[in-house]
Amino acid sequence: MKTFKSLAGGLLITLLSTATQADGHSADRVLVGGVVYTADTMDRVAQALAIRDGEILYVGSNAGVEPYIGDETDIIELDGRMVMPGIHDSHIHALEGGSEVGGNCALPSSESVTGYAEELRRCAGLRLGTDWVLAYGHDLETLLETADSPVALLDKWVPDRPVAIMEQSSHSAWVNSLALKLAGIDASTPDPAGGIILRDESGRPTGVLLETAAERVFELSQQPNPEAAEINYQGLMYTLDEVAANGITSFSDARVYWQRGWLEVWKRADKEDRLNARVNLGLWAYPEMNDAQQIKALKNMYQQSPDSLLQINQIKLYSDGIVHNTTAALKAPYKQRVDPAIPATGLNYFTQQRMQRYIAELGSAGFDFHIHAIGDRGVHESLNAIEQAQQDGSQDRRRHRLTHVEMVADEDLPRFAELDVIADMQVAGTFTLPGYEHWQTPYIGNRAYKTFRLKDLYDSGAHVVLSSDWTVSPMSPFIGIQHALQRGKQSISLTQALRAYTINAAYLMRQEQLTGSLEVGKAADLIVLDRNLFETPVKSIKRTKVLLTLLEGEETWRAEGF
Repeated sequence: MKTFKSLAGGLLITLLSTATQADGHSADRVLVGGVVYTADTMDRVAQALAIRDGEILYVGSNAGVEPYIGDETDIIELDGRMVMPGIHDSHIHALEGGSEVGGNCALPSSESVTGYAEELRRCAGLRLGTDWVLAYGHDLETLLETADSPVALLDKWVPDRPVAIMEQSSHSAWVNSLALKLAGIDASTPDPAGGIILRDESGRPTGVLLETAAERVFELSQQPNPEAAEINYQGLMYTLDEVAANGITSFSDARVYWQRGWLEVWKRADKEDRLNARVNLGLWAYPEMNDAQQIKALKNMYQQSPDSLLQINQIKLYSDGIVHNTTAALKAPYKQRVDPAIPATGLNYFTQQRMQRYIAELGSAGFDFHIHAIGDRGVHESLNAIEQAQQDGSQDRRRHRLTHVEMVADEDLPRFAELDVIADMQVAGTFTLPGYEHWQTPYIGNRAYKTFRLKDLYDSGAHVVLSSDWTVSPMSPFIGIQHALQRGKQSISLTQALRAYTINAAYLMRQEQLTGSLEVGKAADLIVLDRNLFETPVKSIKRTKVLLTLLEGEETWRAEGF
């Protein structure tokens, strides 16, 4: 037992190593002379750590680690740098963000839609895994403010191929006439459940599709084929490199479109031993699919294996849309809506009753639910569905979570803890910070100043995690950590933010006994940072760089020069 001074707080703490060198075996690797944040139950901080056979052998003082050093031990001198558990990012669009099917055409920022024309014409010359022209990044508000017909503009720029452009937030599509024809959308087509086909005064589609109406064309444009499968695979390899460079050792892919062949891409990466992190897949629940058929199909995809890095054990389901498209489900009406066709209080991909059925039947099969819920009504109905699924006695309490949770009514705050529902919030985007409420006030008025209730959720006793929602927001966890500390009355502490990205998220991924904290006997999933976060000014945390990433003691990333 070694006693030493914590470099983070100046407190004397005691760490006990349950391992000894009685067998004469030294450590494979020792990290010494640093600030080792453990994220254990006491948030203890050590100076050194030893690893053998992929497990943590010792955590404690510099002097205490010396007996674990042998002739073959790799010694890393930390020189005061910080070591912490590997980041668990429970909300990444891994395959989706890395794939270049369609050419990965990102539209430039522009104050007018005509600024998109040049890039779209360039994209029209590409044919990568699809006959469609696919692009990303238009601003819906800019598109709707133009005097020109959105569909007519695309018809003029790209007249001979179907075009589908995903909005910045992924909650709408801008399409041309060929795309509408292939999707079977015309003046007589009814709005799908959870979606809106915007129309002109004559009832003809304008080329702007919201929510599930947009999903319909994207699904059509990305039908599985060998070329697309290979492009998707290479895109996944790119993402895995980015994941390691950002210190992420575990993550959840937040939307696996299994009808596009994406599940096979993941299984190939696993079979070929290309995974460099622990992965939970969130299988997409298609809102327009027959419930009985879909539930049966999803049950057959379930996979939970302790010997694999890949687990297929989550269902991604949308309750509602988003505020700035006025499709998030609200308890009180919007002040104004993007289009009069949108219901006054937003819309639902899945109603509360449908959610309850999915949660009951698929929860009993072992799945945890990852439910997109942004509006206060969306959050309320999602909690109701989980509560009712629990009460029918068909399953034990799963580790379900609501993601985004941007608006939470006072009466629903305590229900997260009462129902064991995890609150998964993303704050890496600058738009989430105090001072940016103005972008929502035209739609929800003063309610915009009571969004992103991060501290309120913590104080309510909820199990809170933080995640990126990459590519919507930056992947770097240190941007999210900094923003969690810059929220005024809704700020949390540094240790709370660190736990939200480590042990709390490990619990969400059902890995807390294996990883998520630096404790003897756990897997050596850890990262070395270029600075001590406990001594870093808050405004500089986002500049933190990862120098080394280890998964089970093996390097998945090492910065040049370290």
